[in-house]
Amino acid sequence: FRMIGTGHFVRKKKVNIRDTPNRSQTNFCSQKHIEILQKKLEKKNKSERKRVSPTFTLTGQNGVSPMSGANVRTQKRGEEMKEKLDSAINVVKKIFDWIFKYRYWIAIIIFILCIIFELSGSSIGAWGTFIQTDQTDDGVIFGKSREIRSDEWAVLTPMTFSQSFDGFNYFSNIIRADKTDVAMVYALPIMNFIQIFRPFQLGYLFLGIAKGLSFFWYGRFIALFLVMIELFMILTKKNKVLSVIGAFLITLAPIVQWWFAVNGIAEIFIFGGLAIILLYKYMNTDSLKKRCLYLFFLYICAGGYLLVLYPAWQIPMFYIFLAIAIWVIVQNRKNCKMNYKDFISIGITILAFALTMGYIFYNSFDTIKAVMGTVYPGSRAETGGEVGTYFFQYPMNIFLPFKEAGLLTNLSESSVVFGLFPIGIILTCIVLFKEKKKDLLLILLSILYIIFSIWCIWGFPEILAKLTLLSNSQAKRAFLAVGVLDVLLLIRSLSLMEKPLKRIPSIIISVVLTILMVFMCEKNNHEYVTLKMGIAMGIMLIYLFYMALRYKAKYANICFSAGIIFVMLMSGLTVNPVRKGVDNIYNSNIIKKVQEINNNENGNWIVEELGFPIGNYILMAGVPVINSSNTYPDLERWQKIDTESKYEDIYNRYSHISIKIRNNDNMPAEKFELLGPDYMNVYLTPEEIKSLDVKYIFTVNNLEDFNTNNLKFEKIYEYNSYKIYGLLSE
Repeated sequence: FRMIGTGHFVRKKKVNIRDTPNRSQTNFCSQKHIEILQKKLEKKNKSERKRVSPTFTLTGQNGVSPMSGANVRTQKRGEEMKEKLDSAINVVKKIFDWIFKYRYWIAIIIFILCIIFELSGSSIGAWGTFIQTDQTDDGVIFGKSREIRSDEWAVLTPMTFSQSFDGFNYFSNIIRADKTDVAMVYALPIMNFIQIFRPFQLGYLFLGIAKGLSFFWYGRFIALFLVMIELFMILTKKNKVLSVIGAFLITLAPIVQWWFAVNGIAEIFIFGGLAIILLYKYMNTDSLKKRCLYLFFLYICAGGYLLVLYPAWQIPMFYIFLAIAIWVIVQNRKNCKMNYKDFISIGITILAFALTMGYIFYNSFDTIKAVMGTVYPGSRAETGGEVGTYFFQYPMNIFLPFKEAGLLTNLSESSVVFGLFPIGIILTCIVLFKEKKKDLLLILLSILYIIFSIWCIWGFPEILAKLTLLSNSQAKRAFLAVGVLDVLLLIRSLSLMEKPLKRIPSIIISVVLTILMVFMCEKNNHEYVTLKMGIAMGIMLIYLFYMALRYKAKYANICFSAGIIFVMLMSGLTVNPVRKGVDNIYNSNIIKKVQEINNNENGNWIVEELGFPIGNYILMAGVPVINSSNTYPDLERWQKIDTESKYEDIYNRYSHISIKIRNNDNMPAEKFELLGPDYMNVYLTPEEIKSLDVKYIFTVNNLEDFNTNNLKFEKIYEYNSYKIYGLLSE
């Protein structure tokens, strides 16, 4: 016998080659056959991409010679590096397992600390750009306030703060300086049992404004992350790593973070995802007590989801949650044994839900009627289409927190889900067709993907749009569902894949897709995407695409996970600032003076000439402001000015209102002027101001010029260019 380079034993005359690499093979051959055998083995090792470093080299029939000292040292260093890498990975895995095990306790501690230190992600520091007070510190610790998020810092947050001065009533008397439904529109905190459907606002009721803001902001953030982990644990058969990756992709999705505080985007995911989790748990327990508990929380989830009242996102996302619910029911139907007690409890839950919704809609019937009758937003009839370019938008989202110049639209409208399109589709095809797995969830999600893609690219006929309720969802809003489906297909298919795609096909697919994605992204955003940004996007995409395709290979899952976490931290976590407290608002000399004046003698306020958003700044002092943002029109008020309803199409809308005082001599031809779908100018005489029951005016103008024998504007306060006048009648 002779030992050859691969550790095989050699003997003359017979040849017997076995293909199993982990077994010793005995070959019987002549010197000529030895050479042929060596060539075949070298070819085989090359095709399998496995480097063979033999300890012995074939020398014919005279024996073997040892490997060189340099090769031995190289091999030894390689083995040492591999051992160190494996050791480091084991340490990381232990840390990850520990954090995952105690994730709820860690989350509670972080949540409590955020409340204690009054931390939030609000952009109320942006007020310093619009109004100059004696407060120079905007309270931002990390990041920067986002002026573009004016619907948060200039509308929602001021309205929310105003509720603490009005007793958290169902109907506010501060917003619009008239009876205003705040339970149905903008969903502000109220002291009412229906607040169980909006649990993240409870902090305002019991902790005060600053801590309430922390409770609202980070309560939703932490809850969203934890709910997404649990949801993906169900979808991945308890794959912890993929569940965390899925949670990162949803919680830190650019569109979620850019729209985090408004339109209920976080609540949609929290209540929808939690409902699926509760359904899964309900079907996998026989305990009546647990089932009743799950039904109670399902009742809260259903109410919370419905009362988001933003159908543009609610309806597309409902279809996704419905598909997942169908899969959960089918998968767990054999585990769910039900009796008459279960049906009774379900019936009671449905009845309680119906009665609660009836109560809410009865109280808010006039509000619903008013909103549906507006010119804007009114009742929409969308037919979809024209947002096909959004499929190629996500690569540049990593730069949105750091650069705005050159965008075709604003930062918020440019944000989408970072879904790694089209890798999720490719992996789904591999699982369904190459590995021949019949997975109901992938099939249902794929069907929805096709439907929503058609809606977003080409649209539906009007009748079909109405039947599917997508007529209430603009295509650019419905694209949220497409991005979420990309994530779901990606995570689900990775959890089902058995083998990684081979290296060469993975490289080819990654390169081709990267070139396509970067080219289309640059083409659609050529004024925004620079050469350096294109190169960075290319490196990022080719890395993530390749690691996703090779996910089941050794170390690939770790590399993929690290890449996703890095990208999501850059594109999502850096969007909103980390700020402390609300001192920049309530320590302001202007807010304090407004409160002092109104406490001495209560009255209605207007902000003159300054326009949006200053009206909502004064609102935070807790005083009634006529031209704070009108969430729905006060028709009766404006019809005092427009007695013939000539301008009703202008003021019959959700609107930000700028009031300007003019004498009859310089009054514009049109008293109501529409500047945008939600913004208007109103020109009023001093007499008309008086007819609106105005007592105080916050302005930058000298109103003494408008004094008459019957009306007098008396200056009460002045700071820089800002003045407060009292309106007196004689």
